[in-house]
Amino acid sequence: MELLKLIKNRISTEWKKTFNDNVDILNGITRDQNQKIDVVDKRIDNLVLHSGGESPNEVADARVNNQGETFKTLEERLLASENKHDVDVDDLRLVQLDQKNQLNQLNEVIRMLYNSNGADVSIYVSASKGNDQGGDGTEENPFQTIQTAVNQIPLINSSNTTIFVDSGVYLEDVKISNIIAPKINIRSLQMPVTGSTGIGDNELPVKIRSLWASNCSSQFLIYGLQFVDQINAPKIRFPYAAAITDSGTMTIEKCAFRENTKSIIDFRAVQTAGNSNLHVMRSDLKNQNVAFYADTGSELRVGGDNSGTGTNIVAMAENSTLRSMSGVSGTTATQTIGAGLIITKGTVI
Repeated sequence: MELLKLIKNRISTEWKKTFNDNVDILNGITRDQNQKIDVVDKRIDNLVLHSGGESPNEVADARVNNQGETFKTLEERLLASENKHDVDVDDLRLVQLDQKNQLNQLNEVIRMLYNSNGADVSIYVSASKGNDQGGDGTEENPFQTIQTAVNQIPLINSSNTTIFVDSGVYLEDVKISNIIAPKINIRSLQMPVTGSTGIGDNELPVKIRSLWASNCSSQFLIYGLQFVDQINAPKIRFPYAAAITDSGTMTIEKCAFRENTKSIIDFRAVQTAGNSNLHVMRSDLKNQNVAFYADTGSELRVGGDNSGTGTNIVAMAENSTLRSMSGVSGTTATQTIGAGLIITKGTVI
């Protein structure tokens, strides 16, 4: 809009009106220009010069980050970047703290296991009170699973290790492998250490699905465990509850094998194979498909203080030696396969 010209000679009223109208027009133009200047100033505030490229006057919008996100102002973009940095630093601190706690736990376990040469080591497990992440295996702060406790045993060590298991149900397939140690005991915390009698029909406080020692050099004692959930038991060559293969000597004492496995094809409750020796004593085995099974190259001794009825085959030896006084009864007392040898009360079968 152009300014108005005064043409007539009457200057009093008309001149005043024309003058005022011109003032309004100038004010409007000024406001419009000020708004444009503000926009340009903000744009300039958010432009940075680039020295690269073909021209030294190249400009880039500083409101845009490296992800292509556009912010209203440079300050907003910088604040967003700083806030994200703070969050990343906090996350990193949490990760470092977690790693520190895990390292402290590992160091505590190592300290416990190597406190002195040949010293006895005790590791505690509790299904109800334990914690595999925060526990250290002490009686006050036990692990939650038996396998986690087993995993704390160094592959080569001179300590006798006992894993004390609190009452509870542990549906685990525990595997002990590649360990060289004098003795490894896995026993119920509630069961007495000594006693010459068997367990009869008593329910045992610790229940577990299966246990297997493989490729170890050690003496094992499995004491006071009741084997359950046998329908889901794993298999080596055959499904099993307790087994030892190529692993020195194992004694199974005061354990219970009572779930009916007669319909589970090829199930062998207690198995030994390879360069291994197994002794079963004061235990109760009922309604098993095969109660005792010795596979090629191994030797299995069944004490006469065991108990149990209703088993399909009590003792089976396949290219191995099985010495049986048993105490367990069933449809078939003994069975040999290949060069299997069963010796029962001085009689070779």
